[in-house]
Amino acid sequence: MDKRLIWAIKSSYVTPTRKKLEELRTREDLFDEDLIDKRDKKYMWALSSFERALEKGCHIVTYIDDIYPEAFREISLPPPVLYVRGNVHALSHGVYAGMVGCRKSDDYGLRTAMQLAREIGQTGAGIVSGGAEGVDAASHKGALMAGVPTIAVFGNGVDISYPDFNAELFERIEKSGGALISEFPMGYAPTKKTFPHRNRLIAALSTAVVVVRAGKRSGSLITANQAINMNKTVFAVPGNIDDGLSIGTNELIRDGAFPLLSAMDVIDELIERKPDFFVREKEEKPKIEIPPYEKPTKKMKTNVVLSEYEKEIVNIINDGYTVLPDIEGQISFDASRLTALLTMMEMKGVIKRGSDKKYKMTSGGEC
Repeated sequence: MDKRLIWAIKSSYVTPTRKKLEELRTREDLFDEDLIDKRDKKYMWALSSFERALEKGCHIVTYIDDIYPEAFREISLPPPVLYVRGNVHALSHGVYAGMVGCRKSDDYGLRTAMQLAREIGQTGAGIVSGGAEGVDAASHKGALMAGVPTIAVFGNGVDISYPDFNAELFERIEKSGGALISEFPMGYAPTKKTFPHRNRLIAALSTAVVVVRAGKRSGSLITANQAINMNKTVFAVPGNIDDGLSIGTNELIRDGAFPLLSAMDVIDELIERKPDFFVREKEEKPKIEIPPYEKPTKKMKTNVVLSEYEKEIVNIINDGYTVLPDIEGQISFDASRLTALLTMMEMKGVIKRGSDKKYKMTSGGEC
């Protein structure tokens, strides 16, 4: 019998807290099949879900698997089993911005969500949301436009497209390197309780969470509060005080969330929390040898350490390419990393961006 199936059966008999799952995980008799009653309903239910998942080409990831997201192991109620449609390796992409909001959004909310997701995605960060209509769907679409992985966390089995009019979007996510995931077994129908329950997974996968539009009782506020409890930074898009779709976001800001004025607010936070992700080299590309910067007229501080890509950007700026499109046309590495690198260089005090949108070297330092 498959070890994952044994785990799914036995974990269904314990309260799925982190403590209980860890205790079960270390039991010497964990994989003893003789302790499983094959006439039991839980056994038949787990077996049926596993068989259906395999028939549909879905991946099954359990708490005992190496690929299981470490972010889920850290929450109080980790899902014992995950069902995944699409790219299972998207679970370990590294950096995700969570984006949530109301289902019945206005055009402003949809445009804002799509634009923010696209701009955040251009740094290489992925987008995680709930696959619902409205802000969720717009966020996933923005990620697809940026060409980065996006994860939709379902409140039902992954073999059920809910809402059904998002079926085409789910197929695009699945085929583009993203993933559709759920802790609920195959065939499990959505209920009012499953969506709030799945929101903790969105918060856990996210490095930071953005709430775009939210009424006073929006489910996205649950995700925001769970993210706060996980020590994640929460951003909220402010709105008019007489706008019902801004009540929730404005109250979040009043209670301590950061007002989001541009995608750079989120990008800066992602870079600060996961700096290594944004400067890593593409594995498929050979290492590019960059000559050391030697122009004495533009110097940087002695205590600043630059990566090879940052040194390349320094040379490009000093050669007269000072606006983003021109710099992008000169770089030898993947353009999706450029915005993040420029931001990090600004944070280091190496360059600055003027009101004319042009980058220039800071003065007074040395390389």
